[in-house]
Amino acid sequence: MERVDKLRADDFFAEGLPLCVNHYAYDPHERIRMHSHEFIEIAYVCKGKGIHVVGGREQPVSMGDLFIIQFDTPHSFFPLDPDNTGRLEVYNCMFMPEIVGSLPLELPVLQEITSILLLSGLYPGEQTYQPDLKLSDSHDRNFLSIFTALHEEYSANREGRTELLKLKLCELLIQIYRAYGNRNKSLQPNSDTYKLELIQKAVAYLREHYASPVQLNDISRHALLSKSYFSALFKKTTGMSVFDYLQRLRIEEACRLLEEGTATVTEIAARVGYNDYRFFNKTFRKVTGKTAREYRNRAVSMKSLPEDDEAASQLDIQGRFSP
Repeated sequence: MERVDKLRADDFFAEGLPLCVNHYAYDPHERIRMHSHEFIEIAYVCKGKGIHVVGGREQPVSMGDLFIIQFDTPHSFFPLDPDNTGRLEVYNCMFMPEIVGSLPLELPVLQEITSILLLSGLYPGEQTYQPDLKLSDSHDRNFLSIFTALHEEYSANREGRTELLKLKLCELLIQIYRAYGNRNKSLQPNSDTYKLELIQKAVAYLREHYASPVQLNDISRHALLSKSYFSALFKKTTGMSVFDYLQRLRIEEACRLLEEGTATVTEIAARVGYNDYRFFNKTFRKVTGKTAREYRNRAVSMKSLPEDDEAASQLDIQGRFSP
């Protein structure tokens, strides 16, 4: 298997700068490597022809192709040959997703831009492995002008650079929104539906990663929102904080494992994400009203109850997890 380099945000984003902008002419060929990264990348083919390898698939690219590269997806652009006879050149603009929510954009436009980034830039199952945009001549000139200005401003250490880069990023995202909207007129999410979809994705993320040391920053990043706004939206939508919801997921899974009766309480605590057994037991008792050992003993005794009594007891236990 070909080596894939993992690119870290700390290696690209200078202190105080919200993004990184590069311009690559693909010489020399031998230094090009497949890589993945923990940030969003918008790549624009500004000249020539080449190949883009994404997720193990090769696709020809040419001037005017634009890609939104998702998290943790191995990819790289390659010239047609070691001499780059196709004269491939690519601009890329890289940024952490949480910056989107802090940009000076009105909510309706921000919603639609976020939807495009969520669709094209974050979720592997929805990636098409084709250019996210194949630009017309007029759009191509606009994007070339924006990327050129972004790169020039990024490369020059001038006063007000951070603020101007943010404004240029806004311009880039709005141009993507316009070009993408011309291709897909149905992309106009209702405000409430948009928020619900973001929370549903956050809940899916929590269900998948509940046993890991989940950080609020990780979850809000996947929703392209600031931590404070995401926390308020999550609580308004679900009725509980992100932390409380995470604890509930962990305790529900612990209950299931306790009912199986095949692992020790300490092992179960670690399996659902608690390295501190005392904190696990305190949280378990707060959620269920019992210690983990008491819950297991009751679950064992239930197996010997008549069918009607067992059903009644099970309903009583499940009722403790009702919203």
